[in-house]
Amino acid sequence: MAVKISGVLKDGTGKPVQNCTIQLKARRNSTTVVVNTVGSENPDEAGRYSMDVEYGQYSVILQVD
Repeated sequence: MAVKISGVLKDGTGKPVQNCTIQLKARRNSTTVVVNTVGSENPDEAGRYSMDVEYGQYSVILQVD
């Protein structure tokens, strides 16, 4: 079953972050997710992001462009 993960990415001063990539890396196998499966999204100019992912446990990785 897919779930939606969404929010606004902000820096330590509360300003939106837009020049980065948000990655979700699966931590465990399940019937719908394989370990190390990666989903990624780039926030818009207001820092907003939204991803549809399969239910599971993920590590979150932020990579600044």
